[in-house]
Amino acid sequence: MGRKTLLSLSVLSGVLLSLPWIFSSFSLAMFFAFIPLLAVEDQINIRKASQRSILLFLYALLTFFIWNVLSTWWIANVSISGMIIIAVINAFLMAFVWWLMHLVHRKFTALTGYFSLVVFWLSFEFLHFNWSVNWPWLTLGNGFANSVKLVQWYEFTGVLGGSLWISLSNILIFRFAKSIFRKSLPEAVKFGGYSLAIIILPICLSLFQYYNYDEKGEVREVVVLQPNIDPFFEKFSGISADEQTLRLISLAESVVTDSTDFILAPETALEPIWEDREMNLNETLQPIYSLIDKYPNVRFVVGAMTKKEIDAGEPVSDMSRQTENGRFYEVFNSALLLDHSEKIQIGHKSLLVSGVEKMPFEKYFSFLRKYVVDLGGVSGSLSSADQITVLEGAVQDKIGSVICFESAFGKYVGSAAQKGANLIFVSTNDGWWKDSPGVWQHFSYSRLRAIETRRSIARSANTGISGFIDSRGDVLKKTEVNTSAVIISGIRINNAITFYVRYGDYIGRICLFLSGLIFIYMIMDGMKKKI
Repeated sequence: MGRKTLLSLSVLSGVLLSLPWIFSSFSLAMFFAFIPLLAVEDQINIRKASQRSILLFLYALLTFFIWNVLSTWWIANVSISGMIIIAVINAFLMAFVWWLMHLVHRKFTALTGYFSLVVFWLSFEFLHFNWSVNWPWLTLGNGFANSVKLVQWYEFTGVLGGSLWISLSNILIFRFAKSIFRKSLPEAVKFGGYSLAIIILPICLSLFQYYNYDEKGEVREVVVLQPNIDPFFEKFSGISADEQTLRLISLAESVVTDSTDFILAPETALEPIWEDREMNLNETLQPIYSLIDKYPNVRFVVGAMTKKEIDAGEPVSDMSRQTENGRFYEVFNSALLLDHSEKIQIGHKSLLVSGVEKMPFEKYFSFLRKYVVDLGGVSGSLSSADQITVLEGAVQDKIGSVICFESAFGKYVGSAAQKGANLIFVSTNDGWWKDSPGVWQHFSYSRLRAIETRRSIARSANTGISGFIDSRGDVLKKTEVNTSAVIISGIRINNAITFYVRYGDYIGRICLFLSGLIFIYMIMDGMKKKI
């Protein structure tokens, strides 16, 4: 193959990988997306050793840069430079994984190389869930977020099971195509059979699960609010905080009844509020309490920026700020639960967006804190909780409070179910992304969380897509983008614990362990040859 052909194949892989993130109905493209790049790697492996490693890295970098840009270009609505930085870093890491695979392929056999690709890639995705610059948006398994009938078995594996499925399918189909090209009938039959089996069997299992899954549990009536306040020109400057709160109340009053159990409002719906003993007397909250007085059974869950003063003698963190009188305090992205009692339950966001709500590796780069992009009305890095918060409702109701970006993390949402949550509430503000694929991408990830945890989900967006999702991942109701809306639905509580909730991202942990063994073996083999 010539350079132009290799270049074209690299571009084709990038485009194919992007399709499920551009068009919600193109999930099946994931089964073929890596094949052109596998062909590139196969051809480069034939070339001289002095050329092939760097060439493979550059072709892979092109593939993954295209994938990242086409899939997440909407970040540029807030920051063009931020989008480019994310795309470059993510593409570099992905290309590095393929470069490592290529080294193993060169040193040992093709089978060992393909095995290492699967292991290294899943290790990379697992680390992307857990390190300081976490960005799991393009996890391969997320490509099926709008094809939930095909991945009901995510309740056993999480999205990393989908990534395993996709990577193995691509490798087997590539080997099948290569056998056809070589006119090797026995190999073609073998790999063709493997390819059909690995694709069809999980789909059959999933369809069986889907059509035989019976939702159980009591029904809770939930009202979801979407005020549609433009974050660029209205939320922090154009409309007063009081007017924004009254808009929420007006929407709620149009549908709430005595049978309503919960009202859910979006992320940062309220102006910054101090967390203190008299928090319930804050003027911002009084319109909500007036509504609760009319409907005492209602519990109102709403997003707000909150400030918490650090008591004298308590440690001051890297994210702490200082008032004019010298007292230190922290700022949180929070969810509040208000009811007829005076106690306000508070859940702080745990997983913050790098470069937006936190400066990665804050301990070492605290001097850059002021350059964090302001997407919440309070600039600079935010403080965070150590774990997800479960809000207490009436009797047995327990709500897993998930704020914005947190809904992209399966294990994190699953930890709420481990702590007893039988419903999941997601509050977000997707207005930053305007009417772009980022809006429905974010909504669709909640469908995967519903399958993994088998929990019904209510989702409130300032604007974007608000809606209700049942425990099969089906959308019961949803709103349109850029519209002011209020919707109401009954959703079921569930206390059962899935295999994935119990064991988390065990596939990632296994692959990380295997990656370590591969590295150790390569080092030992190199030392052995030197001797």
